[in-house]
Amino acid sequence: MDEAYLEEFRRRSMAEATRVDAPPGFPALPDIPLGRYTDPAFYELEIHSLFGRTWLYACHDSELAGPGSYLLTDIVGAPVLLVRGNDGQVRAFYNACRHRGAPVVRGARGTARLLVCQFHSWSYDLEGTLVRVPDEGDFVGLCREERGLPPVRCESWGGWWFVNLDPEAPALRDFLHPITTLLADVAASPLRVIDAKSVDLACNWKILAEGFLEVYHARTVHPTSVAPTLDTRGTVISLFDHGHQNMLSPVVPGTRSDGREALGTIARVPPVMREPIQAAHGIFPNLITPLDARGFPFLVFWPTAIDRTRLDIVWFAADWGEGELPGKDLWQKRLDRFDSLMDEDYLNLEPIQRSVEHAAHGGAVVGFQERRIWHVHAWIDKVIGAERVPEHLRVPDLLTDWVEHL
Repeated sequence: MDEAYLEEFRRRSMAEATRVDAPPGFPALPDIPLGRYTDPAFYELEIHSLFGRTWLYACHDSELAGPGSYLLTDIVGAPVLLVRGNDGQVRAFYNACRHRGAPVVRGARGTARLLVCQFHSWSYDLEGTLVRVPDEGDFVGLCREERGLPPVRCESWGGWWFVNLDPEAPALRDFLHPITTLLADVAASPLRVIDAKSVDLACNWKILAEGFLEVYHARTVHPTSVAPTLDTRGTVISLFDHGHQNMLSPVVPGTRSDGREALGTIARVPPVMREPIQAAHGIFPNLITPLDARGFPFLVFWPTAIDRTRLDIVWFAADWGEGELPGKDLWQKRLDRFDSLMDEDYLNLEPIQRSVEHAAHGGAVVGFQERRIWHVHAWIDKVIGAERVPEHLRVPDLLTDWVEHL
């Protein structure tokens, strides 16, 4: 992302700040059907045909530091194990022994020399090959080579590992374009996970995610936290292929003197991240990251039920080498401030869920500032297959002319 991109942002931001109506040619978008947040059949389509076929963030290199390091994650109900082999390669498997399906690890993360079934001690090496079977002679015709751990598609961009439950999915980097171009500098920088937590929330996953796809709500929901720091009217939104998008908001000068400069800076960042601009990128379908040159979180939205979501918040900072995190106390203050900000967002979620369940209004109205929301919904239908979505629940792709091809 070079200086030309930054200049284009400035031009567009000035235009945004002075407009009073949606730009000429922007379509009148129909209401988003409320059944997309409440219909059990549509939810099942999302789980199996969206999350079951899309690249999904799983972990970072720094969480799998050496051979035998593993991490267990839940991918919409599927227990997926990522492990670094003796050859340094990260692989993903279902956490299921080929004997009778018991887990081969129990802890969420750790280090192992072998992956050992917790039921009957069948053992697998770090590459997933079955290497030991107690009382092996009892299993007539057993071929170890054919009984390795079930693999899961696993690829990386930068230090970030993604998995896809569909073995026929296109390559990760093809799917991520143009995010890989926009954030190439960040992906090339040495980073480390410094904090991770999960929050369970009583709403459909899209109701939660949509709050991070616009800043229209800032003046109401964050009147003393976010609103004074952002020029929301100057926000520039871009829509990209594959459902990805971003949102760049100018920071009001002098409003973020919170000690961030003492936290260190990521080695390589694009020009936009060196400016007073809040840049939030969305990786379809369930990841949003508000980038910052001092460090940033991944917000990852996981449906756990039609009306419940697990939000994973994973913080990254520049890799500092040996010793404890530099500026540890300052970092904790920053994390605490972010949690307080998130609490402001959480307040509306359960009431919105109850509202849409009881059809208190006809549909969700989406304006020009909220077009990222429409874009994501339209791509959900594209991935599922629009013909498989009940007609009364469809969100057609009406924003093709507004997609930027980088």
